[in-house]
Amino acid sequence: HRDLHLSLRRQRQMCIRDSINNLACFSAMFLWAIGFPAAEILLDSWGALTLVFFRFFITVILLIPFWIFLEGLDTFLNSPIIKGLRIGFIGWGLGAILLLVGQKLSDPVTPTICAAMMPIFGAIVEVAFDNRKMKLNLIIGICLAIFGGYLATGVNLSEGTFNLGTIICLISVMLFAWCTRSSTKELKNISVLGQTSLTMAGGMIAALFFLILSLLFNFGETRIGNIDSFHLILLFIFIFISQTVSQTIWMWGAKGLGVLFASFHSNAVPFYVMIIMVFLFGDIWNWVQASGAFVVALGVLIAQNNKWDYFINNRN
Repeated sequence: HRDLHLSLRRQRQMCIRDSINNLACFSAMFLWAIGFPAAEILLDSWGALTLVFFRFFITVILLIPFWIFLEGLDTFLNSPIIKGLRIGFIGWGLGAILLLVGQKLSDPVTPTICAAMMPIFGAIVEVAFDNRKMKLNLIIGICLAIFGGYLATGVNLSEGTFNLGTIICLISVMLFAWCTRSSTKELKNISVLGQTSLTMAGGMIAALFFLILSLLFNFGETRIGNIDSFHLILLFIFIFISQTVSQTIWMWGAKGLGVLFASFHSNAVPFYVMIIMVFLFGDIWNWVQASGAFVVALGVLIAQNNKWDYFINNRN
């Protein structure tokens, strides 16, 4: 009876922990989604490369001093700085630039379709690096998350075009999955705040590199846009809420769930954007997108439900 009580108590603690981590990933993705309507307006006057760089730059100058203030200068100096910068440069920085390039070479629909593949790349990363076993409930959950993700985009798959831009978009999504896993695993000896700060700094260096490259060779997307009071509010939303806060919460939730389960939540982002557009800008409610978010949520529940294994094992 004592062993049973301890087992039930442990299961209850794990359930609470997973619920908190799922809530963190949901919150992170919702806050990230808030940035999309803001970006739509900002890109009317701002160059995409400039906006990406400033997004990383402001995030870094906020997070690193805050990290040092909370944990001390010694913690910062003794952290794996080079490794963190490398992970962020390749994952967040190069990934963000490749997504932008991929959209330029294809169309606005293709990156959205590619982003819905995130759970597949999350599974590939965990199978390759963490020996994740693909169980039945996990496979069903991934399929539901992908299908729900496509519904949540609200786009017709035939509108996308498979070309070099599509391949580049897929590579960028894979880099995002790899970076999430590498940040939480390879930098596990420092706090989530430290992981986010270092990898964001790496992303900033990558964004600065491509910005300078574009300025030198006149590739475009380098203009500095409007900075009046209205656009400053949009920049605050796009940078502080949609990246600084969102990314920190995302890393915390992903550290607890793992990149695979965390990636499920990203597929509901188009639905969150739709909700924001409906309530703030009077857009029309889309029931197909709403049903997609429901399917994604169902996939999350099934993939994380270990009772499936118990049922299958007892049946055999």
